[in-house]
Amino acid sequence: MMMPDHHQILDHLSVGIVVLNQRLEVVFWNRWMSEHSGIRLAEARGRPIHAIFQGLIKKDFVKKAREVFRRGDPVFFTNKVHQTMFPFYAGRSYLEKRLKPMQQTVILSPIKDDDGRVAQVLLTVFDITDWIDYRDRLLRSKDELEKLSRTDELTRLPNRRYLLDKLGQELFHHNRRNRAMALAVIDLDHFKAINDTYGHQAGDQVLFELARIIDDSCRGYDIVGRYGGEEFIVVLPDTDEKDARTTCERIRRRVEDHSFDARGRKINLTVSIGVACKKAHEKASADDLFHRADKALYRAKEKGRNRVETTCPGQATGDG
Repeated sequence: MMMPDHHQILDHLSVGIVVLNQRLEVVFWNRWMSEHSGIRLAEARGRPIHAIFQGLIKKDFVKKAREVFRRGDPVFFTNKVHQTMFPFYAGRSYLEKRLKPMQQTVILSPIKDDDGRVAQVLLTVFDITDWIDYRDRLLRSKDELEKLSRTDELTRLPNRRYLLDKLGQELFHHNRRNRAMALAVIDLDHFKAINDTYGHQAGDQVLFELARIIDDSCRGYDIVGRYGGEEFIVVLPDTDEKDARTTCERIRRRVEDHSFDARGRKINLTVSIGVACKKAHEKASADDLFHRADKALYRAKEKGRNRVETTCPGQATGDG
């Protein structure tokens, strides 16, 4: 039984194989290279590879190939740096009839003679497009899962866990840099009556609309989220008591003026808001801010709801 020669074996590989001499001329390339380049071996043989693929010159291919001859060490062209060394399309492109540039890893390896000198260089081209696509899908899935883990399903705002993390981060920076900030706790007035009268689906719709009003009323760098139930939190970086009240009054008025949809009926609702302020040189904790904001919210409820109450260090009561 006759064994196939090495050229036949190389022609069956699903990677590109090229053998170059010291002038970087093509001595051999396999069927994979012919299929992807559209150039037969007979047409390529004896031509410098950088004359066939002129884009290689800009990618330091010639310099690195000569280093392999000189030093006898392999050289790698990674996808991360070079992406597409050769102007080929991914193998799957032809099946999907949508041509897509091939993502590649290219290796230059020395072929040594009996005396240990580098006589030729073996160039191997790997099509890693499918692997890159798979990796990117995994990363996107991971990003989506992370986003879901910090997002409230109903309102699409940040959830309690994310809010507490961001509040801790903001407090750390504001305490360290002696900057003022504020925390607002917003509670929808008489929410239980909405659920009892119109049903929980109507209540969910109301909360969704309320979330949009609060979010649209804040600055781009404010942190808005749902703390739980009908309670929302707004973290106001670099904000003193006056500016915090201005923002919260804007939210209160917009809610008061808005007609909410309750199963086809338009209803008007209000919110009560408690605000805790951290002065510039104060060292505050998250628990302290929450405690003060809750006390201010309780005062707003006691005073008839639909109002903003603030509290700052040294301030006995709010001035809603």
